[in-house]
Amino acid sequence: MHATQVKSVSREMPFAIRPLEECDIAQSAEIERDAFPSLFPPTSFRRELKNRMARYLVAWRLDDSTNGTTSGPNGPARPQDEVDRPLIGRLLHTAKSLRHGRPATPEQGQFLAGFVGTWYITDEAHIVSVGVKGGYRSRGIGELLVIAAIEQAITKLAKVVTLEVRVSNHTAKNLYSKYGFLERGLRKGYYTDNREDAAIMTTGPIQHTAYQQAFGNLVSRHEERWGRSARSLF
Repeated sequence: MHATQVKSVSREMPFAIRPLEECDIAQSAEIERDAFPSLFPPTSFRRELKNRMARYLVAWRLDDSTNGTTSGPNGPARPQDEVDRPLIGRLLHTAKSLRHGRPATPEQGQFLAGFVGTWYITDEAHIVSVGVKGGYRSRGIGELLVIAAIEQAITKLAKVVTLEVRVSNHTAKNLYSKYGFLERGLRKGYYTDNREDAAIMTTGPIQHTAYQQAFGNLVSRHEERWGRSARSLF
């Protein structure tokens, strides 16, 4: 085992990630209307729950958990041998352990701040939507949702992650670029409200060691700024 300096992050983020459940449909639809008021047709979250290709995750507020947790919102501290474990192994271990650290059945009262939806088609993970509720933006939640989507894609052994984004949405494009998405093409007149073009952005191979090392560093920086967050991906 090689010596590694790991910066301890004691602060905890007040939001955690878990899969979308039926009780989240109304709030998710409200977040979508708030984040994308001109979107038509709206997403049928009920249908997406039944879609075998789709996986949706939500960011929920920890202080709305009525059932408590078994190991705290961030799970147990990671030992050094886990830090040294390859990223895919850590993700599988974390997904399993954190599932026991959240309510088995989400409560109706849990407040949602955002969601991310991903479709898995052959060996590609396609992020179809990232939405954050107004008043909760610029708090690291949108980035946390992107992190969770990439972690899920790595765990499901997808080769790349791709998405579309408005060419004028420089904030989102900068965030995606930060996580290794590059502009690979253009969809002319993609958005129905104003016929704006969409930039197609795709990562390099996410199973490669170089990508996972860079991704792990970005996750650590997010934790240093916003605090650690429990993420149950499945």
